[in-house]
Order: sequence, then C-alpha cells, then structure tokens
Amino acid sequence: MNSEDLNILLDMALSKGCDELEKQGFVHPFAISLEQSGEVQVSGEFKSTELSGDPEKFIAEIHDTLALSCAAGKYRGTAVGCQVKVVRFKNEGAVTAIEVLIEHQDGTAVDCFLPFKIGKDGKPSYGTVWAIAADNRKFQKN
Repeated sequence: MNSEDLNILLDMALSKGCDELEKQGFVHPFAISLEQSGEVQVSGEFKSTELSGDPEKFIAEIHDTLALSCAAGKYRGTAVGCQVKVVRFKNEGAVTAIEVLIEHQDGTAVDCFLPFKIGKDGKPSYGTVWAIAADNRKFQKN
C-alpha cells in the first residue's frame, strides 16, 4: 500500500468536497486523478445538464471513464467523491456524508466517509472520517 499516494488523494478529495459543501451547500460528484508523474488533476465543474439525470448513472460514468485511463496506465491512483446518505451504526440511522472512493494501482481500495450536519447558520459541522475496505475495480490485475 502506498500511503503517501493515498493520503494525497484523500486530502485533495476531502478538501474539494468540503470547499464545495461550504460554498454551495451540497457536494456534486467529482473526480481526482494521480498521474504516473505524480501530478494531481481535479475534475472541473460538471454542467447542470450532466448533473440533472440519474446521479448513480452519472457516478458510474465517472468511474468508467477513469477505469479506461487506468487500464491504459495513465494513473497510479484515483478518487471519486460525492454526497451520500450512509449508515455506519444501525442504532444511529443514516447520516449525510462526503464519500470518497480511493483506488490505487497497487490494488488498495478504500471507501472513506466524512459525516456532516448543516447548522441553523447554514454552515457545516464535520464528524470524524471513517473508512472501509473496498473492491478495486479500476486497477484489476489480469
């Protein structure tokens, strides 16, 4: 596991997600890629027409597009972020969170969540990041 690459992707993704949440009150899907050279690329703003359809289909398309570049050897890691409702503990029920799925060419895949609540003042307050292992689908070994 390349923890330096994973930390770069997580830091960039959570920063982008938090910035978007604080500016717009919502986190639209986004992608971050770590190129073989070490350069980090952050997706631009998606058009409202791209975001107006089925969000799950749109996120799947982001993953598919990144997977093609990963298969071509362009990236050593990717992160896809969005806003979700997720249950961590059954007794707590669903919470709203920024989700970031990180995948690396070494086979590591981690799904990270940063829960948040929007206060009466309209500003978010954040909980503690938690993560679970995930399946790495972009860097499959044949």
